Amino acid sequence: MLFSLISAVAWSLFDLARKHLTASVPPLVLSLWLAGCVAPVYFIAWLVYGAHWPQAGYWLPGSVSLVVAAIASFSFIKSLASGSIARLIPVLSLTPVFASLFSWFLLDEIINASQAFAIVIIVVSIFLLQGGWKLLRDPAHAGPGFGLMLLVSVCWGVGAVFDKWALQSAPLSFHGIYQSGGTAVLTYIAYLVLEVRPHKVSLFPRFTAPLHLLLMAVAVFAVAVSCQWGAITHIHPGIVETIKRGIGILGAALWGVWLFKESISRWQLALMAVIVAATAWLTLA
Repeated sequence: MLFSLISAVAWSLFDLARKHLTASVPPLVLSLWLAGCVAPVYFIAWLVYGAHWPQAGYWLPGSVSLVVAAIASFSFIKSLASGSIARLIPVLSLTPVFASLFSWFLLDEIINASQAFAIVIIVVSIFLLQGGWKLLRDPAHAGPGFGLMLLVSVCWGVGAVFDKWALQSAPLSFHGIYQSGGTAVLTYIAYLVLEVRPHKVSLFPRFTAPLHLLLMAVAVFAVAVSCQWGAITHIHPGIVETIKRGIGILGAALWGVWLFKESISRWQLALMAVIVAATAWLTLA
C-alpha cells in the first residue's frame, strides 16, 4: 500500500511537470524524450540487480501492455487537438472501473463489496469534481474527442492489468526497459509519420525546454511508474488505479491553489473531503 501512495503522489507531481513542459514542448515530442530518457535508467537498474531475463510467459502480457499504452498515449495526444480537453478529462476517472473489470476477467481477482463501494464513491466524486456534470448535461458537445478519451481510459485500465500479469514473469527493471524502450520506438515511428513526412521537420526532435526540467520529470516519472508496478504486484489493479486517481486530483487541486492561485468552491471542498475519506477507507478495507 505504501508503494501505491508514493506512486499516486509522484503521479500528481509528474502531471504538474508535464503541464509546465507541454507549454513549450509538443506532447508527442515530450513523450518521446521521456521514454527515451527513462529507458537507460531501467537498463542500469536491470544490470545492478543481476540482469535476469524474463520467463517465456512474459512476452504476451508485456507486449499487450506496451501496445495499449501506445494506443492510450496517441489517443490522448489526438484528443488534445479536439480543443475540448477540459470537458473530456472527467472520462479518465473511469479508469479504475475498467481496471477492476479486466482484473476480474483476466486474472480472476475480485474486490470485496466494501472496496467496490469505496471505488464507486471515489470515481463519482472525481468525475463531478472535474466537471463531469457538464458532460452528462450535454454529451454531444464533447465532440469526437469523447471516444478517444474513453479509449484512453480503457487502455490505462487494461494496461494496469497486463502489467500485473507481465510482472509475474519478469523483474520490474526488465519490464521498465521493454515498456519505455518500446514506447520510445513506437513514438518515434509516429513522429516520423505525423511530423517528418508531412511537415518536413528534423528527423530527430529537439527538446526546447530547459534540460533540468526534463531530468526532474524523468526522475518523478520513473518513481511514479516503478512504485505503481511495485504496488500492483501485491494489490488489486483497480484499487491502485483508484488511489492514484484520488490522490492525483487532490494534488492537482492543491498545486492549483498554491502555485496558480486558483480558487476552490465549497462544493469542490466537499467532494475533496469525500475523496479523502473514501481513499482512507479503501486503503484500510
